[in-house]
Amino acid sequence: MPRRTRAPRGPLAAGFADRTGVGGRSRGPAERRRHIVEITPAGAAVLERIDQAVSEAERELFADLTEAERTLLRGLLDRVVVDPSAHECGEE
Repeated sequence: MPRRTRAPRGPLAAGFADRTGVGGRSRGPAERRRHIVEITPAGAAVLERIDQAVSEAERELFADLTEAERTLLRGLLDRVVVDPSAHECGEE
């Protein structure tokens, strides 16, 4: 959930999910200190709206590309490293 929604990570995610209604939390059955965060029907609806908006934006952005070109572009973009910790950035 954090990656797709920019929600807080770690312990804050459970509180975020509760406050926004996109998830609910319960205690772990084996480990009572652990919280299990599950998506709610409202959260699933939010993700569905996000997926629809992304699909529509992609259709508009890539409208002039053929299906083969879109497939090639997606394949190339999947290979791009987007994790900033994987790069050394500094001033020269």
